[in-house]
Amino acid sequence: MLLNKQHSNQHKTLRKVLLVYSSKPPIMQYLASAFSRKQISTEMVYADANHWFDRYIIHTANKMLHNLRILPKDKSVFSNHRLSHKNYRSFNLAKTHKHFNPDLVLFIRGIGFQHDVLKEIRKNTPLFGWWIEKEERIEEALRETNLFDWYFFINSSCVDIATQKGISNISLLHHSVDPDIFYPMDNIDKEIDICFVGNWSLKRQQVIEALFNVTDNVVIYGGKWLKKNLLNQRIRQCIKGKYIDGAALVTLYNKSRIVLNITNWGFGEGKKRSGMNMRILEVPATGAFLLTDGSRDIESVITPDKHIALYKDIEDCVRQAKYYLDNIAEREAIAREGCLHVRANYTYNDVVNRIIAAYNNLTVEK
Repeated sequence: MLLNKQHSNQHKTLRKVLLVYSSKPPIMQYLASAFSRKQISTEMVYADANHWFDRYIIHTANKMLHNLRILPKDKSVFSNHRLSHKNYRSFNLAKTHKHFNPDLVLFIRGIGFQHDVLKEIRKNTPLFGWWIEKEERIEEALRETNLFDWYFFINSSCVDIATQKGISNISLLHHSVDPDIFYPMDNIDKEIDICFVGNWSLKRQQVIEALFNVTDNVVIYGGKWLKKNLLNQRIRQCIKGKYIDGAALVTLYNKSRIVLNITNWGFGEGKKRSGMNMRILEVPATGAFLLTDGSRDIESVITPDKHIALYKDIEDCVRQAKYYLDNIAEREAIAREGCLHVRANYTYNDVVNRIIAAYNNLTVEK
């Protein structure tokens, strides 16, 4: 393939990769571990790290002016200040790139950088992007694909739209799982009927409330749940925290008879939506049983009724939750098959292999 590249360096063996993303979820750490198994070293730039001046001065001033309607919500004071968040993280990116001198920079997209910084880096180093945001935000991605040598999407709909617009330096790359982080635990009791991890939305609350017809033994972790349910005692007693990750999250999945997934994005429901969030593979990797809503991409990766359970709407979710709580052997058989399938086929080793292949396929203009 011949890409519209600005850099003119000779193609090199991939030895060093600079990873750029926010601190949560720890996708960069998963990738770094997989790259290390290929004897490829990594450095990380945390895109959500900002300066105290931005956090306490610029952010406070913007919030006050927005609330007073003096400044439109999409505008910012001090936007050109060197310590404003976008400028500060762009400076950190340029500084780390110069120090580390990588063969490739991989941006896990969602947080923007100054385009002139990206263009300067690209003169000597290939840039890859991996869009893991909602498919509804596709226009944001399309505005920047020309800044990258290769651009991955987790959503097949985004690949289709970009292809229709004549963009060729793209491909599909779904989420994966780190089996060293997400794993089955021995000798742990299944003491929670249903657990859900994710920020509040009206859609998610409606599903949870419907499931109370099946069981009250529900555990919720996620932002805004408490704020939205101050007077709802039934929901409040289920809320255990705003955020959970690492060993605590793996333990939660292992303790749960059903892990519930309620997708909060998409152009529609079921197969009208594309892409998959991280729970689709992380939950089965722990040996837990996943009950999830649908996506047109899911069945290309994991098989409903064999590896996971897939519901069509709220009524079907309630019906299946009751069925699988009552039918322990069937539930555990599906969870076991899902665990074997995911751990054998969808690890970050595979993601890294795809990234290396795309890098090796680059043709550098001389």
